[in-house]
Amino acid sequence: MSELHLALDRLRPQVCHCGLKGECLGCKGIEMLRAQAEAVVAAASQPVLIQVAQEAAMKDMASRFQGMTERLLSDPEIRRSAEDMQQKLMSDPETRDLLEELMRRLGGSLPPEE
Repeated sequence: MSELHLALDRLRPQVCHCGLKGECLGCKGIEMLRAQAEAVVAAASQPVLIQVAQEAAMKDMASRFQGMTERLLSDPEIRRSAEDMQQKLMSDPETRDLLEELMRRLGGSLPPEE
C-alpha cells in the first residue's frame, strides 16, 4: 500500500488546481482513489458476507468516480492534459506491455498503436 500512497502523492500536484488545499476535483479524486485502494485491501481480508457488502459499496464509489471523471474531462484544459499523459504513457513500450497484459487478463484490449 505504501507504494500506491507514494504514487498518489506524486500524482496529486499534477492534477491539483487549489494549491494542495484539498478543495479541487483533482485533490478530491486522489483522495477517492486512496480510499478505494484502502477499501480493496480491507475487503481482501474480510469474510465473504462482509466482502459482498464492501463490493456493493465499491460499485457505488466507482460510479461516483466515473461521474467525477466525466466532469473533469468536460474541462478542455484537463482533457488535453489527460490526453497528453495518456500519449506519453502509451509511447513507453514497457508501460504499454504492462497495460496489454492487464487488459488480456480483464478480457479486453488496448487501442492499436498510432
